[in-house]
Formats: sequence, C-alpha cells, structure tokens
Amino acid sequence: MKIIKKAGTAVIASAMLFSVAPQAWADEAIPSYSSQSSTSVGKAVPPQEDLKLEAKISKEKALELAKTYITIPEGYVLESVHMNSYRAYLGKETPTWNMNFTKKVKDRNYGNISITIDGTSGKLLGYSSYDNDPDRKPSYPPKVDYQGAKAAAAEWIAKINPTEQNQVQYNDRDEKSFRPPLSGSYQYNIRYDRVVNGVAFPENGISISVDGDGKITGYNYNWDDTLKFEKQDVISKEKAAQAFRDTSNISLSYQIPYEARGERKPLTVYSMSNNLIDAVTGEPWNRGYSVSEEEAAKPLTDKPIGQKPTGNLNLTKEQAIAKVNESVKLPAGIKLEDASFYENTNPETGEVTSSWNLRWNQPPAENDKTGKMGAFISATVNSRTGELSGYNRYLNNNNYDKDVDAKVSLEDAKTKAIEFVKKNLPAYTDQLVLGSVPNKSIPLDQLKKMQNWDMNFQRVIDGVNAGNESVNISIDRTTGEVVNYYAYLSETAYPQQKPEVLPLEEAKDLLMSQYDIQLSYITVNENAYANSGGISAEKYNLMVAAGEIMPPVSGDGAAVTTKLVYALVPKNTQDNFFLDAVTGEWKEASTGDVISIEKLTVTDIDNHWARNELQLMVDYRAIDVVDGKVSPNKIITRGEMIKMLVIAMNGGRYGIYYAADREASFKDVSNSSPYFAYVENAVDRGLIDPGTDFNPTATMNREEMAQLVVRALGYKDLAKYEDIFNDKFADAAKLKSRGEAAIVVGLGIMTLTNGSFNPAENVTRAQASAAFFRYLQKRTDLQGSGRYF
Repeated sequence: MKIIKKAGTAVIASAMLFSVAPQAWADEAIPSYSSQSSTSVGKAVPPQEDLKLEAKISKEKALELAKTYITIPEGYVLESVHMNSYRAYLGKETPTWNMNFTKKVKDRNYGNISITIDGTSGKLLGYSSYDNDPDRKPSYPPKVDYQGAKAAAAEWIAKINPTEQNQVQYNDRDEKSFRPPLSGSYQYNIRYDRVVNGVAFPENGISISVDGDGKITGYNYNWDDTLKFEKQDVISKEKAAQAFRDTSNISLSYQIPYEARGERKPLTVYSMSNNLIDAVTGEPWNRGYSVSEEEAAKPLTDKPIGQKPTGNLNLTKEQAIAKVNESVKLPAGIKLEDASFYENTNPETGEVTSSWNLRWNQPPAENDKTGKMGAFISATVNSRTGELSGYNRYLNNNNYDKDVDAKVSLEDAKTKAIEFVKKNLPAYTDQLVLGSVPNKSIPLDQLKKMQNWDMNFQRVIDGVNAGNESVNISIDRTTGEVVNYYAYLSETAYPQQKPEVLPLEEAKDLLMSQYDIQLSYITVNENAYANSGGISAEKYNLMVAAGEIMPPVSGDGAAVTTKLVYALVPKNTQDNFFLDAVTGEWKEASTGDVISIEKLTVTDIDNHWARNELQLMVDYRAIDVVDGKVSPNKIITRGEMIKMLVIAMNGGRYGIYYAADREASFKDVSNSSPYFAYVENAVDRGLIDPGTDFNPTATMNREEMAQLVVRALGYKDLAKYEDIFNDKFADAAKLKSRGEAAIVVGLGIMTLTNGSFNPAENVTRAQASAAFFRYLQKRTDLQGSGRYF
C-alpha cells in the first residue's frame, strides 16, 4: 500500500489484493515447504504413501517435459529432483515435480535453474534462473526497454500458454509508475491477470520476469479450472464510486517521518479505509463477513484517572517482581528463571529508558491429569516508572483439539480488560479507545476452540490516532485471567488538541483521486479462516492479500465460490506518501518532504542535447524542478552535485538516511540541511573527505567532478599512478589531478574541447546529468555482477 502508510486494514486488503499476488506467486517458484517426498538424481522415488495426491507423470517424463519448455545451457547438470504435494499455483492441492540444475566451475556456483512441473497435467508451473558467471555482464542502459520486455513476455505466453493467452489481460499498473532503471542488472516484472466474462480475476494469472537483454528469467502460472464464475448484472462504475465515497472511513493520525531533517515532529495525516463494494448490490462487502457501521468509540474516561509516574523510581529486581505481582498475582510455587536489566538511549531525543525483563517457569504437578505441561511467564517492567509494559502467560497444553470450556463472555472479558488498563495505566485512560471484537464473524467451530478473547486499545488524542501506539490484552475464556498484555505508549510529544485540518469532504476527494476503481472477481470461502487463530475477517483478508497466508482454496473442505466486487486500486505503485491533513500537500512518508505524486513533466529540455539524461535525473528526483523547469544550462552547486551522484549510485533515493545522532562531517551541512544525508553518504562512501566546510551552495568545476566520478568507480588509488595514463592534454599544466582527468576522458565519461580538459570550468546541470549517466554505463561495464538470464 503506497498511499497511506497507516491506512485501515480493509483498504490495504482491497488494494493489495490486486498488487501483491504476483509476488506471492514468485515466492512459490521454488517450493521449500510441505515436501512430503523427495529423491536425489539417479535414485528411485520412494513410495508415495503419505502423499494425498499421486502424480500421474513420472520423474523421467517430468524431466523430459521440462527440457521442452526450457533450454538448459551447456554446462548445467541436474542437481536434484523432488516431489511436493501442497496448495500452490493452481489454488488447489497439486502434486508437483521440482527440479534444480546448476553450473559449477571448480566448486564455484556459476548459475542455477529451477523448474516446476505439474505432476498431473505436465504443465510448466514455475521457472527461475540466475547466471553468476563473472564473464557475463549486463549492459546499461538495458538493451530492451519496457515495451521490449512486454513483447518478450507476450511471445513466451504464446509458446508456453497458447490455451490461456486469450484468457488473460496485461496489468499495466506497474508500467504506469515505471522509472527507467539505474542499474544494468534490472528485471522487468510483467503481469497478466486472468479474465472471465470480460472481468479481471487477479487471484489467477501469469507473471513473467524479463532481464535487460530481453531474456525470460522467471515465470509463475497460477490457475484454478475448478472455479465457477457466475455472470451477473452489476452497478455502474459511477455508482460504485459513490458507494466508496459514502462508506469509506476517513481518519486522522499522527505520523513521524523517520528520515525527516532536523527535529522529527509528528505530522497530522488523513487516512482512508474502506471495504470492497458488492458489484451487484452496491453494498460494502468484506469476503462475506458482516461490515459493521458502529459509532465512533470513545476513550475509557473523559479525563485521566491518575497521574503519570515521575520516572525516577529506579526499581531493583525485587521491586520489579513485586510490581508484577501487584498487577497479575503470580501463581504460587512458580520459580524465577531469569532477570535481566536493559537500558536504552533514544538517539533522537536523548531520552533514557530502562526495564527489567523477568521470566518464570512452573513445572506441572506430578498428579496433574489435565494434560497441561506447566506454565511459562514473562514480564517487562519499566524500572523508572514502575509500569508493567508487557506480560505473557503460556500454558503448555496438549489438548488443543478439545473444545474450550468457555465460562467468560465477551462482555465480561471487556470489563476485565478495561479494569486492568485503568489499574495499570491510569494516566492514559482518556486516550485509550477499545476496538470492537468481531465475535459474530468468527466461525462457530473456531470459536469453540478459542482459548482467549483478544482486545486492542488504540491510543487516540483528541480524535487523532497516535501512530501505531496501542495496548493489547488477552483474557482467558475459561478463567477470566489476563494471559497476555502489551503496552506500546511512547513519550512522543503529540499535540494534545487536534489541529485545524482540511474539511473531511475535501480530504476524501484528494484521497479518492489516487485510486482507480476496478471490477473484479474474487474467491469466497465461508470457512476460509477456520484455522487462523480467531483473527478478524478484516485481518484475515489483509493477510491473504499480503501473501502471508494462502487464499481460500478448494481443498479446504468448503466450496469455494467467486464473487463480483469493485475495489480501489492505487494508481501510484512506486512511492510511499501521505496526505498532510493540515496543509493538504502530498508528502513523502519517510522524509516528510512535499512531493508531486504525478510524473514530473518539464518544459525546457525537449530539444536539449542531454534531454534523456536530464529526464532520468528528474524521474528519480535527483534534480530540482521549479515551475516545470530544470534549467539545464544553470551551473550546478556542490550540494546538488553530491545529491545527484549519491542517488545515481544508490539506484534511487533508497537507504540514504542518517539519524539525529549522526555527527555532521561539515559544520555548514547540519542535520537540518536538505543535503545532509547525501553529504554524509558521500563521506561514508569515500567520495569526499570530511572537513571544516563543504560549501554546498558553491559551484563545482570539471576537475572536482572528475575526482568524484573516479572515487565512485573505486579508482581513487589507481589515479595516483599518473604515468600510466595518457594525459597529454593541451592544458595538462593546469591540472592538479591528472590521473582522475585521464581516467574519465579515457572511459568517455567526460570529453575534451580542442584537446583541453578545462579543469576550472564550472559544470552545468546538463553536463553533470550526462556525466553521471555515462558513469552508470561504465560502472556496469567495469564492475558488472551476476544476473538472471
């Protein structure tokens, strides 16, 4: 989910349902679990007695088929073959043959090919390959662009999936947000969704990976022919849009951008959560479970019922144990096994926190006939405040198949949980809101075996959610005891009053504008989460959509049906951003910087000689755009130059982060400077040496840029051997770094003018963009890396 970092569960589920599934397929390319029978090459397959399904295709036939689908390069040998019977690919229990080919030279792995064949039909289900030959080096820019990768994928499908090629449609979501790569080892991920009755069914489809040379490096096929799809009249997309507007829940929360410059303060963010929309009725829908329309819950009390602890207790171990006993009453005879003290200093605030972590063990009584095997208890106590921040009681019980003797109702459990919170967190009772427990959505069979009632108290300050801060409590349904407790309540200085924010309807318009509305089929299984531990329907859907658990399948013992729904699908799949509720601006989630969420279009580079290189830097926000202009002939500053190079080297803006405790390497580039992270990264990479002043607004000349590029290539020491280079420049006498100049000219990264290097000449934005683009080309040629092939 890219739009709202803390979006509600349902909206994440509906959005991720159509964006994460291909990754889930890819993760299953080489099965590594549920293996019930395996065989090494050349050995007979052992009897398949414990396999639920028996493969109709033999190992030998599977190997023969694999080689008709995939050309095995010379030097690759079959390393292993094994059979699996598990739920994968087809959405049902399927026997599969999984084979692995490797190429080794003197015990070094030069490559790998994995192939999965359907043991019943002989279809190719999965394929992945990796070439680690040091002599193979990808080219930059890639030989094929996105269109070329799509063409290669389409050709592959025509060959491998001739029956399905007319039943799938290309999913263009990733392409819409695509940015040209900054590395030669790039994989285009092409996805096709299954289409039934003219409607997409994203849970089935084909995903293909294509490398920069246009070769297929990965393939996953997911298809269930047992499903039935009913064709029905549906409401219009316009009515669906109105239904989303009417039923979407807009909420406020505080979010702290963890890469923000200077002091990191909470920002007020608008988030939107919504259900899927039943495409036939127009009603909110959540995989068949009821969608409640509860009134907004209120905090436990209007005012805190106690004072916040002073924070100067400095408890001893014995005092910490006494605090635990005051809260939960430890069982008689339980023995303390471990007590450890932990202290931590927050690098952002300098705040010191400390706690006692305690663990007890209670062995079972010799005459215990209940099947219980003792108790394990752990607890965490804040040594400064005396507050119990964590508690867990684990009963090692081997009677999991038996129904729970539930004597505690949900209402009674709520009462006990509220009493526990009031007792242990009296200073927060006006900020803790008890969420609903969807007991009506839990299947009866599952409810009978649920040991605990699980409840969550969200921290809400004057109507604004305090990030992810919450208190979780589990009440034993038999005894009514607290068996799990965890309080995450930070010392962050949140506003105590809700700030002035955008009107709700205006915020909803902005949030809705970032989604497309898509009509799709999805699968429904009433017993889908019968073994999911009593989680809510919303959470179950989220886990399915995220690929954490398998989606409903026909082997679950309950009929799987399909349903027509409308879902909100995010338009932008590349960026992680949020809507600032105060300013109405879109901001990058990690830094809090204001960004344009639309693809930047510039007006002053169309006919420029460095148009492509400049556009690449614009796409990665490595160069500033003001009023739609790049100003390509403007002299670049030292700060801009470092930012551009570091982003190019890092493959984008990812991973360029320094906490507040990072000491500045230059006194004129503090933590609050927009160039701080880039300058510090450049120091760490050895691109520049720390000193007194960096002068980020000063200009940078050609010789300085040559030094940066040479260091980025890793040739700093090589450049010292000036005599080995052709440095017969007309103005060689003006050069202080002849080795660096000779390297960048010799590699074609920088050029001469009438035989002169012109070391003191200032560098324009266009010249820097072109030089760094050529640096990326040469880095690939000179350094290379293993690649998928």
